[in-house]
Amino acid sequence: MDRYPESVKALHDAGHEVMNHSNSHAHMNQLSREEIVADVEACNDKIEAVTGVRPTLIRPPYGEYNNTVISTIRSIGMEPIQWDVDVS
Repeated sequence: MDRYPESVKALHDAGHEVMNHSNSHAHMNQLSREEIVADVEACNDKIEAVTGVRPTLIRPPYGEYNNTVISTIRSIGMEPIQWDVDVS
């Protein structure tokens, strides 16, 4: 977001959904609930400022999550997601 806001805007304008991936790329499993919320909301604010849309999905950095990360993200109205690889 910080380095390429014009790319984020272009993706949004092309019809793609812009999701959150955190503001600092921290290991969320090591953060407190307050730190998770602050990090996620900081990124949401940046994305919304550029696209006009607040993200509802987040993929935690490194694919790391635990019950605290999931419940904290859900408490602010977002849904955590993971990636999937189809090797067929």
